[in-house]
Amino acid sequence: MKYNTSSSNDAAINESEEWVREVLDPDQLSTAKLHIGRLALTGKTMLLLWGLRVYVALMVVMSGIQIWNALHAGA
Repeated sequence: MKYNTSSSNDAAINESEEWVREVLDPDQLSTAKLHIGRLALTGKTMLLLWGLRVYVALMVVMSGIQIWNALHAGA
């Protein structure tokens, strides 16, 4: 004997959605949120971010070299 579980699952989902709507304030629902989007960055900000990326890449390489030297110093 097979039971129709999809209708029971749908009912459980609907009940949980109703519970969420009752518990949350109206401004906490995702439909009430205002989506702003991305901000257009200026040239100076883009230059600063690219400089930071280069700095981080150099620091990762330098740290890797120091770790390599420390591990192979006794050889």
